[in-house]
Amino acid sequence: MIVGSSHVLSVNCFVYRSVVVARYNVSVTTAKPYTSIIHAMWKTSEIPERWSTSANSWPKENENFVYCLWNDTELEAFVADEYPWLLSTYLAYPYVIQRCDAARYLLLYHYGGTYADLDLVCLSSMSTIFADAPVDAGVLVAPTEPVGVSNDFIAVRRPRDRVIRGVISGLRRAAASYWYPPLPYAAVMFRTGPVYFTRRLNCGGGERGVHIIPASTYYNIYIANVKGGSWHQWDGWILWKLFLLVVRLYRHPVRLALSVTALLAFMCIVRNHRLVVVALLSRCIPHFSGKHAGTRIPSRSYI
Repeated sequence: MIVGSSHVLSVNCFVYRSVVVARYNVSVTTAKPYTSIIHAMWKTSEIPERWSTSANSWPKENENFVYCLWNDTELEAFVADEYPWLLSTYLAYPYVIQRCDAARYLLLYHYGGTYADLDLVCLSSMSTIFADAPVDAGVLVAPTEPVGVSNDFIAVRRPRDRVIRGVISGLRRAAASYWYPPLPYAAVMFRTGPVYFTRRLNCGGGERGVHIIPASTYYNIYIANVKGGSWHQWDGWILWKLFLLVVRLYRHPVRLALSVTALLAFMCIVRNHRLVVVALLSRCIPHFSGKHAGTRIPSRSYI
């Protein structure tokens, strides 16, 4: 669904390209050095009631912008049409939120504009937010806790931004990497989410074209939050508690070192549990008795 001025149009992503660009003149100009599109996404074209107020705040505060709500079907068609080289990775993501993360980067690179999660309330117009940012900052982002930046709000002045291109370029490698904790929340955060986004912004000097909005300005002046986190898993709560524990242990270096060592050992055991089992069995039961005496423990491929 696209909302622009007083018009409401239900269209798919193929019609979107021609309708938005031709009818609403969202291209970047000297007088308006940003793209006036606001992207949002949900499973269907119907926004859940709990987020209706926050979602409606964006077209309300930005009357001259186009508000485009993308559903899952439209996003998949968009990726298949514009970025077929990434489609297999996109479809292979085990969690829906990972596809949403990847899609927002692709939309912002392709069209420019602003992406906002449905649980964000717009308190100031995007014209004001862009005007307050440095002119040479092509990407505007918000800080998040405990470190880094969030990807629930991203504003990109122009299509084909080099910083966002750098974010997209790492998606396939991150999806195939074996170096991230095998937990749902961690998989999202490190492969497509805020941790991944923060790391890619810092790669190749991308921070030179990025403006991180001060937290004191962003929260409750530009943007407010309602309860969201619809994708959070049980392990997210555990990781957050671990972070709080690390903060408390920071004043006790020995305890902190022991805790970090124990955590790393646990992660190694979880990741290589088959090899650990084989090693333990080899030590405890080095040989079988009877006719199978001397037979070695089966290799990893048989466990």
